[in-house]
Amino acid sequence: MTDPFEASEAVAEAAPHGPRAFRSFRNRDFRTFWIAALISNTGSWMQTITVPVVIYDLTHQSNLWLGLAAFVGFFPSLLVGPVSGRLADRFSRKTVLLVTQTIQMVVAFSLWAFWVTGIATPLNILAHLFIYGITVGINITSWQSFVPQLVDREDMPDAVRLNSLQFTGARAFGPALGGLVLKFFGPGTAYMANTVSFVLVLIALLTVRPREMHATTRAQSDTRFREGVAYVLARTSLWLAVATITIVSLFGTSLLQLAPAFATKQFHVDRGAVGVLVALFGAGSVAAAIDMSVIGDRVRGSRTAMAGLVLISSGVVLLGTTRSYAVGLLSMFLMGIGYVHVTVSLNTSVQLRVADAYRGRVVAIYLMGLLAGVPLGALILGAVTDAAGLRPTTIGCGLLLFATTAVALVCFKGLAPIDESLADEDARLALR
Repeated sequence: MTDPFEASEAVAEAAPHGPRAFRSFRNRDFRTFWIAALISNTGSWMQTITVPVVIYDLTHQSNLWLGLAAFVGFFPSLLVGPVSGRLADRFSRKTVLLVTQTIQMVVAFSLWAFWVTGIATPLNILAHLFIYGITVGINITSWQSFVPQLVDREDMPDAVRLNSLQFTGARAFGPALGGLVLKFFGPGTAYMANTVSFVLVLIALLTVRPREMHATTRAQSDTRFREGVAYVLARTSLWLAVATITIVSLFGTSLLQLAPAFATKQFHVDRGAVGVLVALFGAGSVAAAIDMSVIGDRVRGSRTAMAGLVLISSGVVLLGTTRSYAVGLLSMFLMGIGYVHVTVSLNTSVQLRVADAYRGRVVAIYLMGLLAGVPLGALILGAVTDAAGLRPTTIGCGLLLFATTAVALVCFKGLAPIDESLADEDARLALR
């Protein structure tokens, strides 16, 4: 088996030292997969914005139910993290994606069928979300690990950033489109649009030819995931990235699950405006993703991540202090800009600091941190807002994010470890 340290160094040495913005689009397979994924994820965000609105209406505007729906939708993804990492490293990632995308398509179709037949209830919607969440958890690890197989190693940083641009673009278009569809056509149309969108990804997966990766044995034991954990814990650049994204998800992006409550109780607008709120987060994310793609490697990841922490902290505090819908939109925009500067910086750092043989498990651990924050945050914050109020809870989240920023600045020299060369980090490990 390839030595993980040597493989990691090869990735780092192949990383571009100058701007290579949008270079990966020259690759036909990457371009095909990127376009199909953008459309499909737009459909998924239409469903994501539809489900909490439906739950909110069916439960007579319960914030606790909103948090519970988010928890059921996201927490299964966290539970399957160890399994998803082993699957991504042991089997063909393309095959895993074909299976998971098909299951998600079937669940979306079932949501449509339950709604149009009038038998949708909060409980059976939660059952759909549970199945969907398990599948997403397996899918996302193989997805993130699959993208580097579509490009040459030297283009990997650009591909990672463009993949983030695709996700954030969908985050902008999907909720906005979902809000319009909800207002004029209803939830059934949103569910069906998501169902159809999966067909494009399945076609793209069948046509692309990924680069072959090192074949690991299929007779691996359960300790293999623990090896991935040890791999992460031994490297400050990796565990610091995991810790940071967990906190940002817990106190930042989990608030998006409470968008219906912000719209109706704080800003007093109709449910169609819920999609616009989330879409402004997406618009900020797109602006940040384009910025990150253009600046390439000219700015250190630690600096862009720290700037992102300041912006998302400011956006959350602003969201909690204002009663103006317009200012609320601005706060969401700032949160989106900050979130992407943090996530792209951390994700790129992680992808460049892991051997292919460990990639699936390390990416799974990183995504477990990201995914853990959303369901846990939504469940806890949903209950807290019912008891203490929406605005105090939101302001508290913003202050905790500012505290995290201060810790990163003082204790980790502004997240400097995520910029550290692998040669220096591996040399330090060898001396232990």
